[in-house]
Amino acid sequence: VELDGQDYSSLYNVVYCFEFLEDYEGAIVYLNGYLEKNPYCEVAWHQLGKQYYYKEMYSEALTAYDFAIISDDTFIGAYFEKGKVLEKLGRYKEAIENYETTISIEDPTSHAFLRIGKCYEKLKDTDMAKYYFYQTVHEDPLLDKGWLAITNLYYNKRDFEKAVFYINKALNIDGENPQYWKKCAKIHMALENYDQADFAFKQAVDLGNYELDTWLKWAEVVRINGETEAAVQILSQGREFYPESLKLLYRSVGYLLLANDPINARIMLMDALKIDIKQKKLHLFTENFPQYGKSEWTQEIVKKYNKTK
Repeated sequence: VELDGQDYSSLYNVVYCFEFLEDYEGAIVYLNGYLEKNPYCEVAWHQLGKQYYYKEMYSEALTAYDFAIISDDTFIGAYFEKGKVLEKLGRYKEAIENYETTISIEDPTSHAFLRIGKCYEKLKDTDMAKYYFYQTVHEDPLLDKGWLAITNLYYNKRDFEKAVFYINKALNIDGENPQYWKKCAKIHMALENYDQADFAFKQAVDLGNYELDTWLKWAEVVRINGETEAAVQILSQGREFYPESLKLLYRSVGYLLLANDPINARIMLMDALKIDIKQKKLHLFTENFPQYGKSEWTQEIVKKYNKTK
């Protein structure tokens, strides 16, 4: 690179090494030094912008991309990356302009259409967002993120029948994505297709989705299906990841009572109260299970716990 300022492949390799080491500061120092000798190198400016982006130095990233564009006003990558920075800054109309520029320079790409759609979505213009999301999958039917964007559009509009159709499109492309299965489960849950929701939540967990609300929603689906003991087991699995989650603990108390297991429910309630010392979250139990919340059983345990504090 030192010998040949036009050896862009070597420049990319050097920057890649910095990125592999996550040494973005080192990459910035190196690229600034390189640009002192090659001030009109659009590739170096573009790479510098990316390093600033990684470090969330968005103003500096914009400046770098502007210099890349000044050096080569047909450099699509610079316009696209500049659009991403503008999105981060909430300047969605300007971001759209940059993405549209990439389309005007060369043939349109599904990724540009998708980003434009996302910007319109942020601007609350759902009609334009939908138009560009459909353009995305028309351009590349195998881009699962395009189908997911359409899914989310209909999900947010509570058109769950269409949402389930499009999430299945995404799953047909990437059936190993746990977030897609979770979205599928939530849609089926909204449609009251509880068997399908149960299956989808299981797939999500098997693929590594261990988020707190996944355990809560999956257990709820299973309980609605009449399998309360299985729901208790799901919450037990969740507590392995979130042992002090009061949402899981208080939900477990309620489900154990529904499963006619007051002994373990009592133990679980005591465990919850040990964490919820001032009982600020006790409403998670009393409101979700009003049939037990004000019962003598509950009042007696809370009273006994308060005496032993």
